[in-house]
Amino acid sequence: MSIPPDAREVSTLKRFRWAAGLLGLTMTLGCSFVDQAARAKSRKFERVGVTSHVANLGPDQIRYWEGGRPDGETVLLLHGFGADALWQWHPQIRALAKQYRVVAPDLLWFGESSSDDPTYSIEHQARAVLALLDHEDVDTVHLVGVSYGGMVAHEVMGQAPGRVERVILVASPARAFLVADKEEVLAEYGAASVEDLLLPQTPAELRRLMSLAYQKPPRVPKFVAQGVLDRYYRPHRPNHLELLRAVEDNTKVHRTRFQAPPHPTLIIWGEYDRVFPKKAAFRIHEELGGRSTLCVFDDAAHAPHLERADDVIPMMQRFLRGDALECDPKELR
Repeated sequence: MSIPPDAREVSTLKRFRWAAGLLGLTMTLGCSFVDQAARAKSRKFERVGVTSHVANLGPDQIRYWEGGRPDGETVLLLHGFGADALWQWHPQIRALAKQYRVVAPDLLWFGESSSDDPTYSIEHQARAVLALLDHEDVDTVHLVGVSYGGMVAHEVMGQAPGRVERVILVASPARAFLVADKEEVLAEYGAASVEDLLLPQTPAELRRLMSLAYQKPPRVPKFVAQGVLDRYYRPHRPNHLELLRAVEDNTKVHRTRFQAPPHPTLIIWGEYDRVFPKKAAFRIHEELGGRSTLCVFDDAAHAPHLERADDVIPMMQRFLRGDALECDPKELR
């Protein structure tokens, strides 16, 4: 026989149910808001002829955006860690699709891409990207990578240099990031590990990550932050942990000197990048022997392609056309 709860227990139970219901509503609203924003961006893509596809490539399942000008040269856009192609490249996709054919995949274990092969290396990411190009009958591309995507881009160049024409690295040290660089960033933010910084688990931690990525981080309501965590971080957290460990292992075993690609290269950085400090940009530029063009944008941190999109996009377009760029890195030190 059950014993009826007293008034205090009933009151506590009601408060618990109310709080649980509010939490569920907040999570639902957050995910709904994120989903609605993603759908709005995808509709804008469709207006310039860019649509979403899924390719089953052996063990790899890749979601990607493709379209734009059918007879144009192909631009391949590789996003950074924790994001997907839609959210990280939406200004560039819309602008470049008017002149180029654009291919922008979600890298493995990001967005809606996944793999049955538990190999979390940058080499695996590059092989999947090249398989996608084969799937789309693309012979050569202009290759653009931001942050982690720049590391993948560098590996793509290594595996298939003949398929790459021009290269744009945005806030990415490619394969020239040093262990000392990582330790410096962790010490500055009092973090025990890279995952503490790059894999947020609470709205407060997500806001900290936003403060790393943006010089002027956008205001994110708590329910929206929760929706971002539930949609993009929590489902893939075990995979993301493995991917970060693979990056760390790569940093330790690969030679530190940047392996210069035999392609015209544009390096774009934010003056206040706290994830990969500006000195990494100058290291790459110097190791390329002055063959690259380095442009550092003030009022930008780790996402200059988003914070300064109105300036970065025309620069990317001029570089891809082969026009001369006026950007002297000596004046930006």
